[in-house]
Amino acid sequence: MIGGSWSHRYDRSGMLPAGDSWMEWTLRLVGTGMDGQSRSCDVMVISRPDDLGQITNVGLTLAEAKQLLAQIQQKVVDGQANHHAMVRPDCRSCGGRYHTKGWRPHRIATLFGEVRVELPRLACAGCGCGETGLNWPSHCRSTPGLDELQARLSALMPYRVAADLLQHVLPINAGTSPETLRSHTLQVGRRLGDAAAEKPPIAATAITLSLDSTFIRSCDEGERHLEVRVGNVETVDGGRQVFGAVTRAETDITALIKRTLETVGRTDATEVTAFTDGCPGLRAVLANASVTKPPILDWFRAT
Repeated sequence: MIGGSWSHRYDRSGMLPAGDSWMEWTLRLVGTGMDGQSRSCDVMVISRPDDLGQITNVGLTLAEAKQLLAQIQQKVVDGQANHHAMVRPDCRSCGGRYHTKGWRPHRIATLFGEVRVELPRLACAGCGCGETGLNWPSHCRSTPGLDELQARLSALMPYRVAADLLQHVLPINAGTSPETLRSHTLQVGRRLGDAAAEKPPIAATAITLSLDSTFIRSCDEGERHLEVRVGNVETVDGGRQVFGAVTRAETDITALIKRTLETVGRTDATEVTAFTDGCPGLRAVLANASVTKPPILDWFRAT
């Protein structure tokens, strides 16, 4: 719910002087619980000039938008935490009812700023056993949404640039160092590697697979050169997946190719056509990935 109020100063003729009027917007958040009761709270007051003679007066500024997102996020989390704190489970030892002994603060980084969560410390009046957090995942320091966005940006640009971009656009004030982004990106990559492939609802009738290898050479003398195997998978209806792995690293290129083919809809009836060069190692990789049809020589290699 948004309410607005104007503050004007008129001249003697009753007209508004140009550039001398402001409008205040009060943003009110209204939440409705399962009991049907509504609870509201004022989130933020925004004051903006209503003179559009200057383009800088149009809409919200980036700083105001970031502040608004951060405050809405905190208010929503406060409501969730209050509801969560009302849960009173039975004691695991004697079956008695827990009562609130105190409160413990937790902080967690989200897409729209770091939020503070107050969770109850519970104690049983019968046996004295206690519990903290009501199944709160205490090992988590950030939300999956923030981790996934950090990983996506880090895959497209250097870690430091990704961290600067996040801080500039979103009200993020935690977990923005390049090392944190690197750690989260590797964790997301491991989770994706261990997860089962999501098969499309419609199987692909034909798939084209291209596989090649290249070297990433170090700029320094005596440093290690990395051999990288990269590939591209496309279906007849326009589906596409790309993959890559460093040779002699933890990533299994054979399993990666199989997973990619399953992701685009490969079945036992799918015709897979592979393109690669004459390297026996790459042909062996394709054979291990159940691509038994002889690959076609990349025409770039034949020229």
